[in-house]
Amino acid sequence: MTNLHIVQLYLDLLGITGDRGNVDVLATRARLAGHEVTVEAAGIGDPSPAAADIVVIGNGPLSAVRAVRDDLASRSAWLSERRAAGASVFAVGGGAELLTEGIALLDGTSVDGIGMLTARVARTRTRKVGYVVADTVDGRLVGFEDHASEWSVSDDAARYGRVVSGIGGIAGGFETVAADGVWATNVQGPALPLNPQLADAILRRALGDAYATTDAHAAIDAHARAARAEIERLAASKHFTAIKL
Repeated sequence: MTNLHIVQLYLDLLGITGDRGNVDVLATRARLAGHEVTVEAAGIGDPSPAAADIVVIGNGPLSAVRAVRDDLASRSAWLSERRAAGASVFAVGGGAELLTEGIALLDGTSVDGIGMLTARVARTRTRKVGYVVADTVDGRLVGFEDHASEWSVSDDAARYGRVVSGIGGIAGGFETVAADGVWATNVQGPALPLNPQLADAILRRALGDAYATTDAHAAIDAHARAARAEIERLAASKHFTAIKL
């Protein structure tokens, strides 16, 4: 049995799309697999926890992204060390954008990222709102997107999901970046309750062969499959909505 340490950064500022739900899914699935779990939050100015097997960074408005940027940059070495040690990083929306090389804003200014991902983000005047479905190496990724960003990803292998319904956040019809233990997504709502296969990929990275699913996982996953099927039906039958800003 392993004690899995999950750290959520900036819960008070980056958590507007149910991002605590992603933490709850990871913790629950780890416990069902027989592991002890410690969940810790770290905000601006707090010390970075010595133990961190999974780091979760949530979504927030541009004001929150700007507010946490310098603090996150000060944790860049810590994040890189944890990643090199086998930790997983899961980030959503605005928090995910800060992991890139930078965010270009509509007014011509930019917000520097910390460069953990070889990607750049451009805020656009078109807000992508609706269901999104994408095929990935771990199975179908489904959920809801609501953002006005377009990612440019220089490493083709890092494009995690090819969109089959919706638009997605990555130029060329892709959604979510996955590279060396980092997952960065615009799937919100939160993402992991609907996508246990992605939660398991994050947990396997952190726990290795010590992580294995059980009958208890299968019972939960049955509910996720039913919800996913309905979302896929709606995504295929309803037109995507893009709001011009």
